[in-house]
Amino acid sequence: MHEVLNFNYDYSKCMVMKLKMSDPEKNVPNQSRVWLTFAQALEYIKKIDSITQGIPKIYYLVGWQYLGHDDQYPDFFEVNEALKRPQDKTAYDSFKWFSEEAKKYHSVISVHINFNDAYDNAPSFSEFVKAGALIRKKNGKLHAIENYNGRRCYKTCHKAYWESGLFKKMFDRFVNTFPFIAETGTIHVDNFQCYKNYAPDVSIREMQNARREMIKYVHAKGMDITSEFTYKESESLPNRPIFGLPRDHFRKYPMDTVGLIPLSWWCYRMTPKELLDTPPAIYCGGEFREEKYNKLFYGNMHGEDIIDDSIKKENQNWAEKFIRRFATYQVPCHFLNTHKRLGMHGSRNNLSCQFSEDIVSYTKGEKITRNGKVIKDGDTLFLPFVHREKQYIAYSEKGDARAWDIFENGVSKAELYKITENGNVFLEEVKIANGKIKLSVPPKTALLVVCA
Repeated sequence: MHEVLNFNYDYSKCMVMKLKMSDPEKNVPNQSRVWLTFAQALEYIKKIDSITQGIPKIYYLVGWQYLGHDDQYPDFFEVNEALKRPQDKTAYDSFKWFSEEAKKYHSVISVHINFNDAYDNAPSFSEFVKAGALIRKKNGKLHAIENYNGRRCYKTCHKAYWESGLFKKMFDRFVNTFPFIAETGTIHVDNFQCYKNYAPDVSIREMQNARREMIKYVHAKGMDITSEFTYKESESLPNRPIFGLPRDHFRKYPMDTVGLIPLSWWCYRMTPKELLDTPPAIYCGGEFREEKYNKLFYGNMHGEDIIDDSIKKENQNWAEKFIRRFATYQVPCHFLNTHKRLGMHGSRNNLSCQFSEDIVSYTKGEKITRNGKVIKDGDTLFLPFVHREKQYIAYSEKGDARAWDIFENGVSKAELYKITENGNVFLEEVKIANGKIKLSVPPKTALLVVCA
């Protein structure tokens, strides 16, 4: 039995996204490349709330600190001034404003931080060196395992980070500096992997034990940790890629943080048994690295890619892509997450999963059936919208006209609304006869169907 924390959210019923705010400018010292200011991010949040029908949403801001993404870790105590509103005195004030305003749109604003990476331009770097809290090579020298923003990226030794008291000191300062973030009850910790230390010798198992203590300490402060991967480290896992092969986690090792981390951005090398035995309310994604599972279980859409693309290309049609991804990925994920996984059948790219209430999901054709009747047929669907009673989401990529089954009793009509980024647009009222509703869905259109 795994220890299971009492999480602040049921992540299997939330929509969880990142928003990329800024990066350090590569060729200009002490400058940021801004993707979104706080004010601009709020405009996207308003439109996404309209598209998603006001379901609970959690956003983790990437590059909110210092000069942006991956800058000055392991410190995370200053807001990037390039993100502020002109009318505010500081970026900190703008962040507080943004956090409060987002609540009006069913959105929680938290942060993407890192407990693993350390750069020599971080204010606390010398403290980590003194505490022995950085990974070292066998010769005793600090080991710069990666490189980001043109700087060597060292890794923290979780055991020393925890046992020295430095982790408590750093996280307490974060909570005291940003009480409005602490109040959200959730943070995203990027790349929380374990690395082996060679001087002194610290095993992966010891690092994992220290990581558990770190997670529990954050939880004691009232916050859940979501993270990047499904962590399945072993003693054979190298600190760096070997002969160009990736540093990898393997299926045969157990999930080390199940019950402690409720959601990962990437669900990674999970076995069929783990997928069946781990309820989504205990652990979910995100997306799967193995595409076949994205077609079987779906997940939390990585919608920030759509936002990033719209900014880079000044694409005003981003909402169309977002609506498609929401309807064809997020909606089926939430629907399936409300049912128990009973068994998996097939192999490779021809899998099926049996759920409770006679629901079956198939990778082939990306089909879902209920009581033997099709409710999702590739990119055409008519799925219960589990966040509200007697409501459905209909969508078709190429356009579709057919009769769908209604599973509620005692309903005789339905109102149809077109889902847009600016709000739902009423279309018409249609009859429901003999438990069926006839719908004609235009191409690339999502409908909200409200039964009465």
